Amino acid sequence: MAESIPKKIVVYIPEEIVVEILLRLPAKWLVRCKCVCKQWRSLISDRAFAKRHLQKLKEGDLIPSQRIIMDGSIKPLKTVDYEALDGGGMVVPHGIEPLRKSRIVGSCNGLVCLIRPSNFVIYNPTTREFIEFSGSHFVDEAALFRASYETFYGFGYDSQSDDYKIAVVVGDVVGVENCKVAIFSLKSSCWRMIEVPFQEEYIECVCPVVYWKGALHWLFYAWNKKAKPKIKGKPKIMSFDLSEERFHQVLPVPQVGLDTLLLGLGIHGANLFIYNTAQNPRIEAWITDEYGIGAPWNRWFSVDVIWNERLERIPLAYTRSGKIVYLMDRNRMILFNPEDNTCRDHPLGADYIRGCAVYLETLVSPYPDDSV
Repeated sequence: MAESIPKKIVVYIPEEIVVEILLRLPAKWLVRCKCVCKQWRSLISDRAFAKRHLQKLKEGDLIPSQRIIMDGSIKPLKTVDYEALDGGGMVVPHGIEPLRKSRIVGSCNGLVCLIRPSNFVIYNPTTREFIEFSGSHFVDEAALFRASYETFYGFGYDSQSDDYKIAVVVGDVVGVENCKVAIFSLKSSCWRMIEVPFQEEYIECVCPVVYWKGALHWLFYAWNKKAKPKIKGKPKIMSFDLSEERFHQVLPVPQVGLDTLLLGLGIHGANLFIYNTAQNPRIEAWITDEYGIGAPWNRWFSVDVIWNERLERIPLAYTRSGKIVYLMDRNRMILFNPEDNTCRDHPLGADYIRGCAVYLETLVSPYPDDSV
């Protein structure tokens, strides 16, 4: 008697279970999962699914999904999985022609805002989707390429209007009571100008703008122009609330010694960190997860970097194994191990890194709701 051929068993998984499983996968895997079937492609491409995936991501540990994106003066954009550097991770270039010769404005929820000589670009490095927008008659995009201590521009998310915005300070802020800020709305795809009260007489910005908890933040030092000689004040953190569209000073700086010069801000997971000057052989950083006037700063790391060369050293990330990723002299990365004071060099090619940002791998679309 011939053996009976076993029948295939078809297992039915309810759609809601499939959705819950997919929501827990990394965004870069979901991009590949679009090729499985038309149903999955439609589901993963849905804006509501992208928002749920982002929310699920923010409920957990963000660090495995964070990457560093860099813009160079010659080469195209490049991204780095800093956790993978321990295992010799590769730098991934983004050779998309419209993104060449771009400068990074900022990142938020997986979207990266870039400025070019004639327009702005909103780009998702994970999905490789991007959309271009023209500038306006009152924003000189070329000015953003010039180094200026008073330049302020950033990109972030307004939760009240469910909209992504670019904010650019237009003109000089020295000695003005109200400064002009140009606001670009991704939802409306248009610019508008507002005047915002500004209390500081003169500021010297010392770091790029960072988006955190609904506002744009930057570190600055205030000058007292009336004093003779001019007196450089204490460091402060200024924020621009994207919902209220107002400047605030609600976040203190950590208490540091008089000889410590705070240099910049960064993002680690869901937290904000601040670090000291690269000219000091001891590099220190403080971190906070709270927002408000009494927000505490905790010392994050304090390491003595013994290198003979006096180069610019910008801490970009901190790995799970306790190693620190530095951008060295704008042309290479160093993975530094504080336990034995050793480092691993990761050259970035013959290029000068002008700017960088930490972004989150998400499925968020750069296109306005009514454009697709």
